[in-house]
Amino acid sequence: MKKYFLTPLFFFLGLLVFSRASPQQQENQRNYNNCLRGYSGCDLSTLTDDEKTQVQQAAHQRNYNNCLHDYSGCDLSQLTEAEKSVVSSSKSSTPTTEAQSAPNTIQNGKPRYNTNRDGERVQSPTYSKTIPAGATAQCRDGTYSFSRHHQGTCSHHGGVARWLGQ
Repeated sequence: MKKYFLTPLFFFLGLLVFSRASPQQQENQRNYNNCLRGYSGCDLSTLTDDEKTQVQQAAHQRNYNNCLHDYSGCDLSQLTEAEKSVVSSSKSSTPTTEAQSAPNTIQNGKPRYNTNRDGERVQSPTYSKTIPAGATAQCRDGTYSFSRHHQGTCSHHGGVARWLGQ
């Protein structure tokens, strides 16, 4: 009887042990995240072709945001003609129209929300020409964060450029 009980138990324990990511897989994921976010410590040679494509797209988007918001690190030569047109029109005195606004920004004017670790509904980072009410930090990509905790603030937006009202 013990034999029949122990066999499934060992099988289940084996699944638990082998279902965890190996240290090598964890290191590869950490490297991929560093590359995706443009952080130092990125080793492109360890990425798959699909991951390299995603990293290139993320780098392009960061560059576009830098140019759009007139931040250092802008390389206009890396932009498409349409993106150059949007950037140049955003620097002029005329406000941008919805059709010209940056990719990944909210088109209908309604902010997005997420739930923080305390279960509170918090507005997601948002682009704004002025500091929005309730913003606690400005991220390196130019968005404003409404985070209520320092840990993780602007984590998908290049990190915190500056804390507001502190």
